[in-house]
Formats: sequence, C-alpha cells, structure tokens
Amino acid sequence: MRWRRHFPGEPVQLRATRKWLEDLLPPCTARADVIAVASELAANAVRHTASGRGGQFSVEVAWSAETLRLTVGDGGAPTWPVVVEEPDEEHGRGLLLVQALSQAVDVFGDASGRLVAARLPWAANGGPAPDFQHETYAGIASLQASFPGMPVWFGWASRQWWAMTETANGDRLMCARSAAEMAALLARLREAIPFGGRDLRHAVAASMPMRNGR
Repeated sequence: MRWRRHFPGEPVQLRATRKWLEDLLPPCTARADVIAVASELAANAVRHTASGRGGQFSVEVAWSAETLRLTVGDGGAPTWPVVVEEPDEEHGRGLLLVQALSQAVDVFGDASGRLVAARLPWAANGGPAPDFQHETYAGIASLQASFPGMPVWFGWASRQWWAMTETANGDRLMCARSAAEMAALLARLREAIPFGGRDLRHAVAASMPMRNGR
C-alpha cells in the first residue's frame, strides 16, 4: 500500500504532516517512530532546502507487512544532508534520531530536488496491520454490488467515502464518513425515489444536502 501527499514548504505544515500520519496509520509504537522520523525530515526540508523558500515538500508512505518506507521529497539544496554527532552542534542532530529509529536511510537527488527515504520496522516494532484496509476493500465491493453504475470510492488522503452524481449542470461529488453511511444514504434515496442507474444519480444530486459545502 502506498500513500503520498504534498505540503507547502511552511513551518506550520509540520503539524499538518503529523496529523496526516496519525490519521493514516493505526496507533502503535511503530506509528510514533514513523511520525518522529517524518517530523525531522520534513523540518529539514523546510529549514534547509528550496522547499522552505516558496516551494513544497512531499511525504510518501509505503507499507508492507514487515516494514514501512517513509520518503520525504524536497526542493533541493547546494549541500548534502550531514549527520552531526556532536551534542553541542545546533543543526544536524535530528538525523541522528532518524538513523536510530530506521533500519536504513537513503538519499537521492541533487541541488534541484532530493528524496530522503527511511525504512522502519513495522510488525517487529509493535505495528499492527492496518485493519481498515481490509474493511475498506470490503466496503467498496459491497457498495459496487448494491449500487451498480454508481461511481463510489474511498479517498485514502481525505479518509472519507465519495460518490459521483450527475446533474444537468455536470458532475458533482458527495461524501460520507463511512461505507455504511454512504450505503444508508443511497438506499434511502433509492427507496424514496424509485429510479435506477443513471436516473438514481440524477435523483441523488437533486435531493442530497452536500457535506461541508460540497
């Protein structure tokens, strides 16, 4: 499984990065390590690369049963990341934490752009399998079977369920917090307005209050 998100290169986005990872991964010791490593790498991107001068940085998470690979992309810098082991040094000590928590750290790129990839233990470090993945795929299959022809999917970044509706003015999106909520909404609309297929999608758009202004 792989997730990626881009953030503006601003210090305030470091908190947004941590919140995204907290929402994405199940709570455990391994997740805390991932968030600590991501915070250090993202902070370095904002402070020491072109990302922090009007650019952006990216965070990618690739999960497998045993390990998790965290990659932070930045806008590049003239100098290479250096691990500083002197406790009195002002900069560079954060990479010591990254190395201590990671099985391996690789750096790619140049002054025009760079990737720092850390591989962290997952299952061996108390990380449970993200059960929501199995539940999500089951929810997708159930919705597709119950409402054929209705485009319905799960947004991994937003962690919400989405469906596409069709109106005379074009396509519109609707969202729900769970597969069950989406199924209940569509079922109520189908029961109240006995249309099917394309007509149901028009009825949904005409009858549903949109969430959060969408």
